[in-house]
Amino acid sequence: MRDHQFKRRALSALVAVAAAAIATSASAARYPTEHRYLTKPLQICDQGIFYVGGAPKVTPFGANSTPGAYTQIIIGSMFVHFQVPMKSKSWPLIIVHGSGYTGSCVEGTAAGSEGWMDYTVRHGIPTYVVDQAGRGRSGFDKSVIHEGEHLIGTDPAAAVALLPTFGGSTSTAWTSWFGSIVPAATDITDGEMVRFGAPALQSNGLPAPGIDPLCATQPARCTFLGRIPMEPEASWAVDQAIASRTGIAAPAGLGTVKPDVDGHVNPAFPMNDRYLALEAYKFNVPNTESSLPASTCSSCVPTTLNATNTWTPRALATLVEGLGGAIVATHSQSGQIGMNMVRVLREDGKLDMLKGLLQVEGGSNTAASGTTADDFRSIPYLAFKGDYSATSTVAQTLVDAIKALGGTADYIQLDQPGPWQGSYQGPFGNDYVGPFRGVSHMMMIETSNLRVMDVILNWVANNIKQPEPTGCPVDFDDSD
Repeated sequence: MRDHQFKRRALSALVAVAAAAIATSASAARYPTEHRYLTKPLQICDQGIFYVGGAPKVTPFGANSTPGAYTQIIIGSMFVHFQVPMKSKSWPLIIVHGSGYTGSCVEGTAAGSEGWMDYTVRHGIPTYVVDQAGRGRSGFDKSVIHEGEHLIGTDPAAAVALLPTFGGSTSTAWTSWFGSIVPAATDITDGEMVRFGAPALQSNGLPAPGIDPLCATQPARCTFLGRIPMEPEASWAVDQAIASRTGIAAPAGLGTVKPDVDGHVNPAFPMNDRYLALEAYKFNVPNTESSLPASTCSSCVPTTLNATNTWTPRALATLVEGLGGAIVATHSQSGQIGMNMVRVLREDGKLDMLKGLLQVEGGSNTAASGTTADDFRSIPYLAFKGDYSATSTVAQTLVDAIKALGGTADYIQLDQPGPWQGSYQGPFGNDYVGPFRGVSHMMMIETSNLRVMDVILNWVANNIKQPEPTGCPVDFDDSD
């Protein structure tokens, strides 16, 4: 007991020293952990990580581009981070991120606040957050890069065919979800990054530099800023080192698209540094799953499936089956992953283990995944959209088809009428100024993320039959 107390005092002293060092080195900005992420203390029964799926690969390119001894590596496995509450009131929830992201986007926000994962656990839902197979903490297959490098000198065509193209959302994240570049025909080297909702037009009614150009056709946008946090909403939302174009140990000038003039900032270069230094951008990662093999699907149109829709759907199906049933929530690019998971579960004869599919701003193409509306006859289905998103006719068509078969399905768009609006009576659409105005595609890392999740959880409570609540099966001994 005495040893334990000594260790705790020593740890407290170390933490104090570290905090003092942080305060000294970053006195110009608050540090994210100087406030609480959680809305209140979180009690959990269990938490941990594990991996699902994958396959062995034997290759002479495991170490570098020079062929060596054959070694075995594992490719295509899926990382899982889970938390189980002290009292579980729901089927497990599996959350799958979209393009250019990892599961971190639901583990916290760009404002340094509670993420969807902790919030759902707080509501009694065992929650499993994954990194898509081949991306983030799931890793990728480096051997194909090594092999491609080896072939460049002798067979360039084969090398090009082998080397993966790493996609992702990092190049278009601003204009897709957070704002615009003015003038529209420019990019960040010549234009100015303008945040969603930058207010008001000029006296002549035309947008001006620094003004959201969508104000002209959607004036309601300019009554409220987008919900990605920036100063002063959160003092740590902008990395000051990046804003000053230095970064941590960065070479001089790194990040300068146009060269500086005599070592000074080029006056012709727009000062977009504060926007480029948003903490929101640090969630972005490349889509490295393209390093994995593709596959074929005889019931899909087309029959060739890319790596994204090959490995993670299989791993998700395995996870659903291993949990004895689960609800799956997808986002954006992983919408089609969810659809392919439905097909894999059907092929396994385990479709009944999928207790619900929640698709947040994601694809729902049945033909491309080899599924039909009939697969959802007994699976509650939700298509969910934010404020800045256009209506998906594909998703609406699937919802209508499921309902026609007697199934449970809904399409929720946050800028449209519904019980989620509370006392707000309109207007809706482009003129919407209700409680969810400003909610973008990346709603899970925004400041209104928990209010958005409340809408989803309310739909789940009303449409998915849940198992009997269970308590934590382990009595913990905290006497040490």
